[in-house]
Amino acid sequence: MKDAEHALPDSELAIRITKLWPHREHEASGVLGLLCRAGLHRWRRLDLATLVPDKEILHCFWCSKVKVDGVVYHT
Repeated sequence: MKDAEHALPDSELAIRITKLWPHREHEASGVLGLLCRAGLHRWRRLDLATLVPDKEILHCFWCSKVKVDGVVYHT
């Protein structure tokens, strides 16, 4: 994944990232679900610099959204 020609598009990367860290939607309360629906996510940073350098990857701890370089993906 380090070569530019073998790099995944960000949407495909987001799908693969959701498999690394499962969301906690089933454990979150109804209030936390409402906060996510309102756009107030609890972002956690994933350190994947060795696999995908120069990418800022965050995932929401409460729902299944992933943010790659500032773009939010719902997977």
